[in-house]
Amino acid sequence: MSREENSAEIPGKGLQIWGDVKFREDAVVGAGVKGSVVGSGKVIVQDGAVISGSVEGTDVRVEGEAQGGVVAQGQVWIGPKAKVKVRCSGRTVRIEPGAEFRGELQVG
Repeated sequence: MSREENSAEIPGKGLQIWGDVKFREDAVVGAGVKGSVVGSGKVIVQDGAVISGSVEGTDVRVEGEAQGGVVAQGQVWIGPKAKVKVRCSGRTVRIEPGAEFRGELQVG
């Protein structure tokens, strides 16, 4: 597969990562990730970032896109421009007007 074909796999502009990403601290993700993002603290997916896998953390805030769902031990916050698919699980979940969510929702 050529480099041009690979670059078309993750929508968006800027830094693109192929593979799962793990953080031991709070994290802000502003890149396209062809894989999952797992953090042991708070995880923020910025507007314009596209994660093809799931996003997991203590608390998770999505402003961009999480195609594989979101799992948090605490709060999930889905912003007004965000897109979340597959599932969303957290102790509390806030979905702002304008957000797109399609999938299974588990709260508590």
